[in-house]
Amino acid sequence: MSDRPSRTYSSPLRESQVQRTRDLILDALTDLLGERPADEITTREIADRAGVSQPTVYRHFPDRDALLAGLTGRMVAIMDAEDEIVRPATLEDLAPLAARGMGLSETHAVISKAEAILNADPRRLSQDSRDRSAELLRIVAESLPDYDDRDHLRITALLRNLYSVQVWLRMREEFGIYGDEAGPIVGWAVETLVREIRAGNFPRGVQESDDDR
Repeated sequence: MSDRPSRTYSSPLRESQVQRTRDLILDALTDLLGERPADEITTREIADRAGVSQPTVYRHFPDRDALLAGLTGRMVAIMDAEDEIVRPATLEDLAPLAARGMGLSETHAVISKAEAILNADPRRLSQDSRDRSAELLRIVAESLPDYDDRDHLRITALLRNLYSVQVWLRMREEFGIYGDEAGPIVGWAVETLVREIRAGNFPRGVQESDDDR
């Protein structure tokens, strides 16, 4: 009996089939999110729409977090492929990134809308979203040493929310302001805020309410 370790073979055809199945499932979820709230969508419906079995869905995406990660990964891959978005290195990078991001979300509106809907629950944000927030907090803290830790957090929260995919979706769906028009607006808002914050005009600390005084 051979005591050589078993070998794992990688088949390009097999990998292509796996990716195609994942894409079918994500396409089905994207379509369904355009029709109904996320909480009303069942795994059975995703499977039926994708033309696969329910166990197949669970094998590729065992839970909601995995589905969200799949949608986010798809959008990140599009960004990387089109070389449209890079991670900010300074606060001044945020305005052009915000403007380009709004336009890119519009170009890929179906995927962006699905991600925005599924990522709307702050208790279950995608890991990529959390990583981007953490990186922005680091940049804010390094760029604005005169502000304290709490103000760093408040500034990060404000800036991060301004150029989120949820803002793109709300401007689009509620006000009819699409990505190419929203981009310059959001970019200007971010640029103005960064300038005012650097000038020391950000309201510092938590203001006491009348009941606390």
